[in-house]
Amino acid sequence: MEILELAVILAAARIGGYLASRFNQSNVLGQIIAGIIIGPSILNIVHSSDGLEFLAQIGVLLLMFLAGLETDTEELLSSGISSTTIALGGVVLPFLMGTYVALFMKASLKEALFLGTILTATSVSITVQTLREMNKLNSREGITIMAAAVIDDVLGILILTGVSSFITGKGNLMEVIVKILIFAFAVAITGFLILKFQRNFYNLMSGTRSATAALVFCFLLSFFAEEVEIAAITGAYLAGVLLSNTLYKEKIIKQIESPAFLFFTPVFFTNIGLKADVKTMLSGIAFSLAIILVAVLGKIIGCGLISKLFKFNWRESLAVGMGMVPRGEVALIIVDLGLKKGIVSHRVFATSVLMVLFTTIIPPLFLKSIFKEEAGALK
Repeated sequence: MEILELAVILAAARIGGYLASRFNQSNVLGQIIAGIIIGPSILNIVHSSDGLEFLAQIGVLLLMFLAGLETDTEELLSSGISSTTIALGGVVLPFLMGTYVALFMKASLKEALFLGTILTATSVSITVQTLREMNKLNSREGITIMAAAVIDDVLGILILTGVSSFITGKGNLMEVIVKILIFAFAVAITGFLILKFQRNFYNLMSGTRSATAALVFCFLLSFFAEEVEIAAITGAYLAGVLLSNTLYKEKIIKQIESPAFLFFTPVFFTNIGLKADVKTMLSGIAFSLAIILVAVLGKIIGCGLISKLFKFNWRESLAVGMGMVPRGEVALIIVDLGLKKGIVSHRVFATSVLMVLFTTIIPPLFLKSIFKEEAGALK
């Protein structure tokens, strides 16, 4: 990765974000479109690389960590039953719909099951930034989306393990469940210890020490999450949640926000656009459109309709469903794994990448409109 390319990426992200905000859209949307324009799809002047992927990974981890820090933990804990039920709907329905549609369009059973698994994986980093821009991260809908996304991640991993075991005859579902339970127990104990002994370390957390310690904690928890086959972004979010009630929360946010939103997160969102070679992905357009439709409707119906059972109004339910639509790195990791193992074809791989792109672009557009209508209705 050359320094000039990085300069182009940051400039394009800034211009894209500015233009999007001028049209009353999320900066995220502008940054992704900027990536498409400067990437292989149009101008072909910048390409995704290992170095850029690394910076983008740091960006999404910081974004989720800050989201965790800003989470109202009382609201988060009180939404447990509703979030779990919503997450179940958002996993089961896309899985069944995706599998059925893939079989209908002549995919093999193995491919269809794997594609259904890919559609279960929510990646709310896009939603987080959009909610953040609108000061809705701690709204009832925002809290529900965040809690449901964490549970969705765990359920998705269990389905992936089950499907992989069925297809390959290998893998141990019980082993994965035990790992997840150990991780959850470790997170709970860590949270208890942080709250109990935070005053003992208060004097040590002067200057930038608190931010440094927080980043170390964030990256360590992200690493351990990946070790038990949970997404790193879930570990980063939980790290933020565990520190959200500490005495140095505000100091940490203040010190991390600027580098995160000036540099790392624009790189992450622009890199999504860079990876979208639209010309190649449009080759199997009918199959791609069917899967994109299932990806969007599966989450809106699976999460949105179930939200109605918990006394959300229609606008709030639509916001929850739309907030759960984005697919990201988890879906790409799963389809890449399927391609390497020979389970899915290049057609399914290309379709999955296109699906990730579309489900990334759609939610910021609609969430802005949904919350704008809500604000208008309250006046």
